Amino acid sequence: MTTASDTARIELAPQIRGMLARLRARIRRYVWIEGLAAAVVWLGLAFWVTLLLDWFFEPPAGVRLIALITVGMILLAVLVQRIAYRLMAPLGDANMATVLERRFPQLDDALLTAVALAGRKADPSDCNPEMLERTCREAAGRMEEVRLGEVFNPAPLRRQVASAMAISASVVAFALLQPAALGTWAQRSLALSPELWPRYTRLVVEGFDDEGRVKVARGSEFDLVAKADTSWPAVPEVVEVRYRAEGGRRQRESMSRRGSAVPGRDAYQEYTHRFESVLASIDFDVYGGDAAVRGLRIEAVDSPTINEMRLAVQLPEYTARPDRTLPVSGVMQVPLGSRVVVQARSNKPLVRVQIDSVLDDAPPPPTILEAEDLDADAQGFELALPPLMDDKTLQFTLFDTDGIQSRRPTQLRLVTIADMPPQLAVRLRGIGSAVTPRARLPVVGEIRDDYGIARTWFEYSIDQGEPQTRPIHQLPSAPATVVLNDEAMEVADLDLEVGQQLALAVKAADLYDLSGGPNVGSGDRWQLEVVTADQLRTMLEARELVLRQRFEQIIREAAETRDLLARMEFGGAAADERGGGGNGEKPPDPEAADRPTAMQQLTARTLRVQRALQNSRKNAHETKGVAEAFDDIELQLINNRVDTEELRMRLAEGIAQPLHAIADEALPELERRVDSLQQALEDERVGPARRDRARQQADQVLLAMEVVLQRMIELESFHEAVEMLRQIIALQGDLEQQTKQRQKQRLLDLLED
Repeated sequence: MTTASDTARIELAPQIRGMLARLRARIRRYVWIEGLAAAVVWLGLAFWVTLLLDWFFEPPAGVRLIALITVGMILLAVLVQRIAYRLMAPLGDANMATVLERRFPQLDDALLTAVALAGRKADPSDCNPEMLERTCREAAGRMEEVRLGEVFNPAPLRRQVASAMAISASVVAFALLQPAALGTWAQRSLALSPELWPRYTRLVVEGFDDEGRVKVARGSEFDLVAKADTSWPAVPEVVEVRYRAEGGRRQRESMSRRGSAVPGRDAYQEYTHRFESVLASIDFDVYGGDAAVRGLRIEAVDSPTINEMRLAVQLPEYTARPDRTLPVSGVMQVPLGSRVVVQARSNKPLVRVQIDSVLDDAPPPPTILEAEDLDADAQGFELALPPLMDDKTLQFTLFDTDGIQSRRPTQLRLVTIADMPPQLAVRLRGIGSAVTPRARLPVVGEIRDDYGIARTWFEYSIDQGEPQTRPIHQLPSAPATVVLNDEAMEVADLDLEVGQQLALAVKAADLYDLSGGPNVGSGDRWQLEVVTADQLRTMLEARELVLRQRFEQIIREAAETRDLLARMEFGGAAADERGGGGNGEKPPDPEAADRPTAMQQLTARTLRVQRALQNSRKNAHETKGVAEAFDDIELQLINNRVDTEELRMRLAEGIAQPLHAIADEALPELERRVDSLQQALEDERVGPARRDRARQQADQVLLAMEVVLQRMIELESFHEAVEMLRQIIALQGDLEQQTKQRQKQRLLDLLED
């Protein structure tokens, strides 16, 4: 059974506990001193590094903030690694005993054994209590030989503390020698102030806003001007611009020095650099001497321009046309007197629009549209113009919210279109150059005007006298087209005498009511001679004779066409060639060598058919002309009121109508048959039949022409008989006049006797 003495606890001697406690405290003090020294060294190094970098490069506030955060994070890492982690390590008695055992071998594990078993109840089964007690006494006795100072290596700590003291001394010395520089560093690196380091040179870059930005039109040039203050100690010889466009690499160029400034006389020395064709935004800095202007930016923005323009056109009232809106494309033509409202939209918001009138002899002052004159979105605007009486050219200069002016003004060219007079396409129908005093002057044709015709009239003058008028139509609705269909003027109403000259024209006026009154259009002016009925008949008979001679020539050409068809041969040499050959062929004909070959016959047929076609077409055209000429003779007789029923029948039924039938039916049929023949010239079987049909039609045409010619001759004989009758009547009148004169003379002779 175990006794109380057997189970008594074994306690460490006070000497051992004190030694272990002192070792533990000295370790912790070592960690604190070394860790704080490392932190001081890092802070000193960070001070000098940031001071030098900030002095030479003056990074922006963002970079300085990153540097400050980096310094703080590294400082925290040093404190955690060098102090916190070490202090958190366990420093129990066993650990301390192990350190002493390793440093002082003479302890011979007595201290480690005593510390390990101290505080435990002595168990005889584990160890002998007496031996444990003796071990503890030996360990306590050997503590007198332990020197704690020998446990530590002081060299690293001394170096760390020396480095901390040295770098701290350098910072203190700098603070004492350069307090202003230290203050600037503190403001910039700790307070992140935009304050710059003191300079010997001062640079000024004008034209940028508070954020260092300026906006320019995309694609334009930008002239950068930097100024060095001559009142400062140093004026740089070279000023450099360092820039990088969006998406490009960083570049640097020296600016051009403008002149040579003299301190005291010139306030600034200027330097210039031109950025050509700025298509993208550019970030740049300006360096000169120890001065720098950083964070500048050229922003490329779109130039303001008009991307849509329309014209709201209100035509003059007399046109009776509705208003219309026209998209602007090139030169715009506008009717004279129209009111125009220019409607335009730009590609971006505007603050002002300037409109200049150019190409005028005395241009008016420019029109300015301010922001309140623009649309709600500041991109659209309108300009109302007075009635346009002359051509006008306008230039629109835009100013946008970015402060950009349009690179080139937008030009609008307005060309006024004068209202043209009515266009008259009229002619006298059935009237020649001579008329009788009882004639009727019919007019046919059309009168056109863009906006309507107000009135039409005849204008005439007698023997170059004052012009007189006579209305044709009353036009209450003002149509755009007037058709004249046999409207006539009666010559009998003018009381003309034989031998007088009548000048006649048709005129029309439109609805134009602006300056100068309506526009008047005139047709052809006809000069007519007043003749007797007999004189007119004689003139028409002479014309008939000319037409008969012309028709006789047409008949000769038609006969030539018939002869060409009659002389056209098929077969002959070609048939002989096909019939020869074989044992039964006839002996060769000695005259066969003189006959034309098949190819020669085909060529001859082709030439004759082509000539026949040409003649038939020409004869049809000329016959039509002769027929229309006889129609005109008939109309002249009717309009001059010298016609008779028999004469009209001879002209119309005997000559004109048959000629129309020949020209419109017989000759076209001949042309069709000749054309059909032309397609069968090489066919020996079909060709002869088609030739005969064409020849028969040619005979019929000739027969019809001969009949008409005979009637022309009869008409001429009729005219000759009528002329003989006129001569007899005239002779009878002369005899009666002579008889009356002789009787009068005899009566006078009797009275004298």
